Amino acid sequence: MNHFETPEDYFKLNQSLSTEYSKSRAYHTLQMAAYDVCFSLLQFLSHKPKIAIIRQGSSVFESLIPIFLRQQTPIQFKTVQQNTNQFLEEIDKETNFVIWSAENEITGEILYSQTVCEEIHKKLSEKRIFSIQVLQSSRRFNKIDILKNQFAIILETSGLFEPTYSQTFFTDKLKAPTLVGSFQDPKFNLTKVSSETVVELKILAAFEYKNLFQASIDYLQDRKNFIFKDISAELLMQKLILQKIITQNLIFAPSSLPTWVLETFKNWWPEAEKPVFILNTLVISNQAFLLNPNLEAQILETYEKIKKESTWAVG
Repeated sequence: MNHFETPEDYFKLNQSLSTEYSKSRAYHTLQMAAYDVCFSLLQFLSHKPKIAIIRQGSSVFESLIPIFLRQQTPIQFKTVQQNTNQFLEEIDKETNFVIWSAENEITGEILYSQTVCEEIHKKLSEKRIFSIQVLQSSRRFNKIDILKNQFAIILETSGLFEPTYSQTFFTDKLKAPTLVGSFQDPKFNLTKVSSETVVELKILAAFEYKNLFQASIDYLQDRKNFIFKDISAELLMQKLILQKIITQNLIFAPSSLPTWVLETFKNWWPEAEKPVFILNTLVISNQAFLLNPNLEAQILETYEKIKKESTWAVG
């Protein structure tokens, strides 16, 4: 084993990821990337001590906020009553950066279109405020146009069903050196999973999350979200795995997470306020349906069996 890996390996990797359009850094997790970028900016631009957060779409904010509070960093939160433009107009001129997400990391709901993302970055760059966008890697997105805004930073993160990694994209305006990047294991897997194949459901269409809410909202194409009323989605997930109908890496039930984690979900995912909603939600990778043509029918059969066997109802 090599016990003397050097930071040079990390810098060489980042050089290989950079292009004529942007600079880049690699991280093993989104949490690491967000921590590194946010706190390096706060140290490097210490004369701009304030930050702003649009607290929706990503759980990474919840891991950062306690650290900001311990360090007594003044935080400006977007309220439910404010629209995004109003919030950006009202933030203090001493704001160092605004961090926000373009999608919901669980449902894949697209919160801001490409055009709106460009407008947010443009508005903040004009104010000389860094705009840190969390972006799901499975989304088809034009980073080149975004990075024409000099203060734009993109934290691209792997989806629910990919090996964890994060890659940042930024311009020459980000001069703050990495704090913890070079302390990572220098071996990275930055392979992205293609989500070009669109899966159309027939048997389970009535259970799809998108069909239960606003039809005008767009979603990422790498997953299918379901609301299975009257049962525990975690129980359904466990039975599908146990019967070898699906593998564990291609299915996710939010209710399987610890309670203390779920408690923070309502801060960035409004629907999570309702415990029954979390209990009923199940997310399945598109890849699962491509690997198993009978998956829809098998899920429905298992769901109906659980309902029949249950002596209680949810909701």
